Amino acid sequence: MAKVFCVLSGKGGVGKSTFCANIGKALSENKKVLLIDGDISFRSLDMLLSVDSMVVFDWSDVIFGRCVKEKARLFASEKLHLLASPLSLSDSFSKSDFEHLLSEYNEMYDYIFIDAPAGFGKFAEIYAQSADEIIVIATPDDISLRAAYFVGERLTEMGIDENKMRFVLNKTDYRQMRRGKQRNLDTAVDKTYLRLLGVVPNDKSLVFSGENGIYSASRRVNEAFTNISERILGKDIKLYY
Repeated sequence: MAKVFCVLSGKGGVGKSTFCANIGKALSENKKVLLIDGDISFRSLDMLLSVDSMVVFDWSDVIFGRCVKEKARLFASEKLHLLASPLSLSDSFSKSDFEHLLSEYNEMYDYIFIDAPAGFGKFAEIYAQSADEIIVIATPDDISLRAAYFVGERLTEMGIDENKMRFVLNKTDYRQMRRGKQRNLDTAVDKTYLRLLGVVPNDKSLVFSGENGIYSASRRVNEAFTNISERILGKDIKLYY
């Protein structure tokens, strides 16, 4: 049965979808991984994985019986698959609908990652409640870190155990940190009250990933995601790049 992760952020632009694409790539070296784009109307993972031209069905088609589960999947690689987000969804959509979707794929994969929309609306809440663990993404600036803290508070109010919440600090630049232009790692963790899962360096080449493919990330970024993937697999790996 797959372990399900919900990937959240308190604000947009922190690299949540890029995180999902890269962690999916890293884990799929040895495991079967399904990414679910949960950002209704604003899907992006299909472009980040260069499979946007293949989209015919989305995951709502599986829920409402418009296609079988096999036809909805997009193959980014042999072991990395994607379910595209619906462009719209009925107001009647519920947690039980989404849990039905997960049950359709649970036995087919080792890991499932849900790319939630930024903020904490209805959909993010449903995804979080349906997941085994939560990964909160933030960048090392005060606004993003405060938003990550609020996400953690909201999850706690929902009754989610804090041990199921992890934190990834994205778009870091150690030179900027040393100059005091970015919050350092200890301060970032202290501001969110979340357990650190990993640190990802800033990589301007990822801005162009939609055109060139997510797999063009730099060596340092690939190493960071390899380390995070191995921590997810239960290995004792250093927290830095």
